[in-house]
Amino acid sequence: MSKFKYKYEGIKNVKEAFEKKAQKELSVIDLMIKRKEEEIEQLLEEKKEHKSKMTSTKKIKVSDLKFSENFQKVIEAKIKEKESEIVELKNKRLLKLRDLEQKSKEAKVFNKLKEKHFHDYRVTENRNEMKEIDDVATRKHSTKS
Repeated sequence: MSKFKYKYEGIKNVKEAFEKKAQKELSVIDLMIKRKEEEIEQLLEEKKEHKSKMTSTKKIKVSDLKFSENFQKVIEAKIKEKESEIVELKNKRLLKLRDLEQKSKEAKVFNKLKEKHFHDYRVTENRNEMKEIDDVATRKHSTKS
């Protein structure tokens, strides 16, 4: 019995490598989105702490009040910037997801083709094996007669 050799094994391996690369790129984008969301949470927490610090003091100078307003505006601007970066990353994620779907389909096609070829190989091998068994049985029967 000969060993099964899939003639498209190289192509199948390349397709699977592309699929893994796309999965990795997608996970990197997901990680970046998560980090940006954590940065927003930190900024909101910083804003809340500053606000509570300002309201806890009884006497507030005008310069401190102006500083506080400017600080709040800067924090809001940073939050908006992070949110726009998240939107951009989510768009990139969507494109990578579509790319991953395409690469997964391509890899799956070659895997199914390999399964089909292996099935055909097994059928052919079984047929050849049955022929050999029949030949052996025929020779054995003819030598007895």
